[in-house]
Amino acid sequence: MKKLLIVAFVTIMGVGAVNAQEGVLNGGLNVGVPTGDANDFYGLTLGAELNYMYPVADGFTLGPSIQYSHFFGKDVEVLGGSTIEVSDASFLPISGAARFNVSEKFVVGANLGYAIGLSEDLDGGFYYRPVVGYKIDDTTQLNISYSGISNDGLEMNNVSLGVMFGI
Repeated sequence: MKKLLIVAFVTIMGVGAVNAQEGVLNGGLNVGVPTGDANDFYGLTLGAELNYMYPVADGFTLGPSIQYSHFFGKDVEVLGGSTIEVSDASFLPISGAARFNVSEKFVVGANLGYAIGLSEDLDGGFYYRPVVGYKIDDTTQLNISYSGISNDGLEMNNVSLGVMFGI
């Protein structure tokens, strides 16, 4: 799995180096709250994202994105009053990202792709993430997003707040 992470990172960095004059490399962090069924077993999510966005039209960018999402398990009460500790869950979403500048300060967009399950006995699944961003300045943006990973009825969803920086 470490090899896959390294290959994905090197691929995005390589694309950025080849086309440095055309696009923008961004990196960011986010913190979130699991929603839906995931909220029953996980208490918090943390994530990191790296993307390279190419301008394709006025105010519209597209590019590859790689993320790391970590869901922190919580203690869950079961019948009889005892509790079990839910193991953490980690995913590596690899997606295409699209962003549109609605105004000078606001951005909307989405990521679509596949999230690879990094935790033992955890499959990946279809990954989607709508995003709304507020530009603080030319290189910093605050985001609110909803992300979901779905595979055969398993839904790992969260709402998160994050910050992106131009690199």
